Amino acid sequence: MEFDSVREAMEFLISYNESPRENMKVDGHEPSFEDLQEANREALYSACDLLGMSDLYLHLGEQTA
Repeated sequence: MEFDSVREAMEFLISYNESPRENMKVDGHEPSFEDLQEANREALYSACDLLGMSDLYLHLGEQTA
C-alpha cells in the first residue's frame, strides 16, 4: 500500500483503526490481529518513506537476526 502524502497515510490509519473490526473484510472474512498489524505496518512504512525516514524500519530485520 502506497500513499501520495503523509496526510493520506494518516487519514487511512485513523479511519482504519477507528472502524469496528466486524465492518472490515480481508479476503471475505473478518481480519485477524496479524491482518490488522500488516495494514498498519504498510501505512506506517509508506509514511516513513514519504518523510525520508525509511531507516526507521529498514534495520529492523538486522536487530532480530
